[in-house]
Amino acid sequence: MDKDKLLQKIDSFNHELINIRRHIHAHPELSGLENQTAILISGYLKNIGWRVTESVGRTGVVADFGPKDNGFIGLRVDMDALPIYENTNLSFSSKFDGVMHACGHDLHTCIGLGVAKIIKDLKLKFGTRIIFQPAEEIASGARWMINDGVTNGLKKILGVHVFPELLVGTIGIKEGSLTAAAGELSVEIIGKSGHGARPHEGVDAIWAAAKVISGIQEAITRKLDPLDPVVITFGKIKGGNAYNILSEKVNLTGTIRCTNLQLFKDMNDWLYFNISSIANSCGAEAKVKFKEIAPPVNNDIELNKVLRDSSIRILGHENVIELQKPSLGAEDFAEFLNEVPGAMFRLGVSGEKGCAPLHSSEFDPDERAISIGIKVITESIVKLNN
Repeated sequence: MDKDKLLQKIDSFNHELINIRRHIHAHPELSGLENQTAILISGYLKNIGWRVTESVGRTGVVADFGPKDNGFIGLRVDMDALPIYENTNLSFSSKFDGVMHACGHDLHTCIGLGVAKIIKDLKLKFGTRIIFQPAEEIASGARWMINDGVTNGLKKILGVHVFPELLVGTIGIKEGSLTAAAGELSVEIIGKSGHGARPHEGVDAIWAAAKVISGIQEAITRKLDPLDPVVITFGKIKGGNAYNILSEKVNLTGTIRCTNLQLFKDMNDWLYFNISSIANSCGAEAKVKFKEIAPPVNNDIELNKVLRDSSIRILGHENVIELQKPSLGAEDFAEFLNEVPGAMFRLGVSGEKGCAPLHSSEFDPDERAISIGIKVITESIVKLNN
C-alpha cells in the first residue's frame, strides 16, 4: 500500500475512533480498575482479527498480529484515568464524579486501536504487538505487564504521549533523556503535644513540618547543582486533632523528580540528612522514606531516528520539533526500555484555543491528533520492518 492510500485509509476511520475516544472519555477508570476499557479494547481487536490476550498485568490487554517467528515490533499505549473532577463542559464529559481522562490516555488507546486497524492489512516481516497498559498514573502497570511476560519476543518498542505545549499537527522528538526519574517521598514529623496557649511546653509538629516544606526547597537551590534539576513537591499533608492542641505528628507525602540518574539514586541519603536536620532544629524528629517509582525514559538513538524520519515523511520538516529539554514528568514506559530498545515521541494536541496542561481539570486535547499519531506510528513500524 503506497503512502497516499495508507494515509487516506487512516483518515477514513478517523470518525469511528473519535466516537470510541469520546465513549472512553465519558467512562474513565482509575489505575488498576480499567475493566470496562479493557473489554472494549479486547472486543474491538478480536473483531478485526488480532490475537488477543486479556488480564496481562491485571487489567492489561495484549494484541499480536502477523508472523511470530521473527519477533515483534511493539507499541505501548496506556489507558487509565486520574482522580480529578472534570471541568470541561464537553458533551462527553466524565460521567463519574472525581474521575477524568486528564492525561490523554483515552487518545493513546484510540491511537493503538487505529494502528491495529491499519497494520492488519499490511504484509510485514515482523509481527506487531500492541500493549494496552493499565496503571501508568501510579507507575505500576508496566512492571505488572513485564512480570507477566509481555516483552517476551519483543525486538523493539515505541511509545507516544500527548503534549499540550505543541500544536496539533506537530510532534516533538527528543534524543536521549525524555522524562525524569520519579520517586515518592514520605515524611513523618514527630513532636510533642501540648496546650496551644503554652507552645514552649511541647514540640509543634506543624511548625516543624512547615519548616521542612520551605527548608527543603531552599536546600535544593543552595546545596545541589542547578544544572541537574531536582523538583520536590509535597502534595499531601495530614496532622493535628484540635485547634488548641499542639500537633504531635504530621505526615507529608510528595514526589521527587530528577534527570540525573546517579543524583536520583543518592537522594535517599540527601533527603534523610536535610529533612532530619531541619526537624531537629525545631526539637522534632523526622522519619523519612524514599521510594523509587520510575526510571527516566532514555530514547534509543536508532529508534528515535526512525521516529524522526517517519514524522518528517508524514508531516514535513517544519512540523517535527526537536525538543531541547527533558520533561520532569514521569513515565513508566521507561520500564519497558530496561527490557528492549525503545523510543517515545510527543504528540501535539493544542488546538485553535490552546489546551490546558496535563492533569488539569480543564484538559481538552484536539482530537485531530489521533490520526496524526496513527500515521507516524504506522510509518515507523513499516520502516522497522524494512
